[in-house]
Amino acid sequence: MTEHEPIFERELTTRRPAGGQILAVAIVQLDTSEWIINVQVSWKGNIWLDVCLWERRTLKRYKRLSRAIRHVILDYGYDEGHITVIPNKAGKNVNSF
Repeated sequence: MTEHEPIFERELTTRRPAGGQILAVAIVQLDTSEWIINVQVSWKGNIWLDVCLWERRTLKRYKRLSRAIRHVILDYGYDEGHITVIPNKAGKNVNSF
């Protein structure tokens, strides 16, 4: 996985700038079978950002893909486009889907 810049989850929810929107979302599976969310947002340029915990630069991880997708749609309000899912062959836990 390539390195991305972090974005705090609060920037996608309570501190999103007026008119700011999420342009693209990718949910990526790690070797541990956990999932992380990467986003592109209108107020940070054209770079991919790793969603971190509310106030810490620690990646927000999900044990199940369905929870990550629900979080993106319900909590971040992203329903304008596609969500790219990138599975990892090393992540062999079938319960992670």
